[in-house]
Amino acid sequence: MMIHELRNPIDVETPLGYGKCIAWLDYGPDVNTVWKIVFYHDGSVRNFYDDDVYVHPNKMDGGEIKPHFKNQKHEFNSEDRSKL
Repeated sequence: MMIHELRNPIDVETPLGYGKCIAWLDYGPDVNTVWKIVFYHDGSVRNFYDDDVYVHPNKMDGGEIKPHFKNQKHEFNSEDRSKL
């Protein structure tokens, strides 16, 4: 297991609300990375797998949320897998 404390917290959205990620926990290649999130509304800390965390792009860096992108998951077909 590896724990990485972030020097600069990342603003994120989770199923339970908005917060900032303060650390990642990596248990190896067989388990999704776990994000430690501190919530803005009450200061509580919760753990989330990386597929439950959405990082908003920073507009100052040229990032922008595409209206059709949010909350859509890509499904791979056999042609996509051959490109991996």
